Amino acid sequence: MTKNFAVLFSILLFAVGCAEKPKSVGNGLPNVDGIFTIADTVLYSFNDTTYRVSFSAGFGTSNLTGRISATEELITLLNFIPNTRIDSLRGAVIDTAELRLIVNYRYFPQTPPIRFDIIEIQKSWAQSTFTKDSLPFLTFGTKVLGTFADSMNYLSTVKALLDTVEVRKWADSHNDTTAPDFFGFALQAQPGANTGVIGFSTLSNYSTYAPQLFIRFTRNGRKDSLTFASGEDTYVSKYTGPTTVNPLMVHGAFGVRSKIHFNTASLKNNPIINNATLQLTLDTVASSIYGYSPDTVIALIGMSGTTLDQSDSTIYTYGYRSSVDSNMFPVYTFNLTKITDRWVRYVNPNFGLTLRWGVEYSTAEKAVFFSSAAADTTVRPRLKIIYSKK
Repeated sequence: MTKNFAVLFSILLFAVGCAEKPKSVGNGLPNVDGIFTIADTVLYSFNDTTYRVSFSAGFGTSNLTGRISATEELITLLNFIPNTRIDSLRGAVIDTAELRLIVNYRYFPQTPPIRFDIIEIQKSWAQSTFTKDSLPFLTFGTKVLGTFADSMNYLSTVKALLDTVEVRKWADSHNDTTAPDFFGFALQAQPGANTGVIGFSTLSNYSTYAPQLFIRFTRNGRKDSLTFASGEDTYVSKYTGPTTVNPLMVHGAFGVRSKIHFNTASLKNNPIINNATLQLTLDTVASSIYGYSPDTVIALIGMSGTTLDQSDSTIYTYGYRSSVDSNMFPVYTFNLTKITDRWVRYVNPNFGLTLRWGVEYSTAEKAVFFSSAAADTTVRPRLKIIYSKK
């Protein structure tokens, strides 16, 4: 019995020893040490260019109106297309006419009341094609048809009484084929007044928030009213200052964008890009960000266009405020891994990046970044890359 127990005990000890012995998971595999190594580098931009593009702001969510400075102005164009009930105005006396708008955006509004004049548009236009380049070909009347004067609080409804003679001209242009055409109303800041920028809901919004032309009239001794809330609208920027204000800047509403370049030629032999991060430092003194929109910037991979307007792509990434530097300047960070990988593998030639404001069509924020020429090298645009190389 004792001898059998000793044998059994020896077998158990052997089994336990085998269970605790580490397994070799690499046996039979080739030695991979030295084939790939991890490296990192920081590239600094060597060129920045600021320029303007033309875009149509029609079908957007906000009609921007106002003047930021003597050289920066935004004008809203609005034309109501009547419904079948306009026949009710034939032979009627228009008692009052009112333009009603809902505020959905504010950018450094001035001390109220903020005033916008309403004038007649005297040439045809279309919201799908109208850009800043179309403005010189448009004709406006000199007579003020009405004036908004309001504090322009967010989501408030603002109203302006219109000249009923002019509204009659608008109605007749749709009721009478022999009457002169009427091409709508323009809203603009009064001459010399800096109002800030106010955004109004557009005809593309829900009918509850859309602009309205409200008319009270008397016909055959009976009083009635009509509301029109369909048609075309857009806004256009009027920028009379220099086209290049800062070497690296984006400005919503005015179509100001920037091009930035990094030399990735030093990354040779097709490295594997593990991570690439673009960092831009915001010049808070030169920037104007009011906070009524997401403060994001879009970086698009550059293409080989004959003009800067044509050098955009559908390949892009977003940049957000991620931190502050030692001087408390905000830092915008972009994940540029995929774009950098396309550059180093020659999927796309490196024509740089296009930067634009994230909500470019519906807001007027301006972001200015320290450029490649900044005296302080720590705030220059930088591309931090981690990669694997052979």
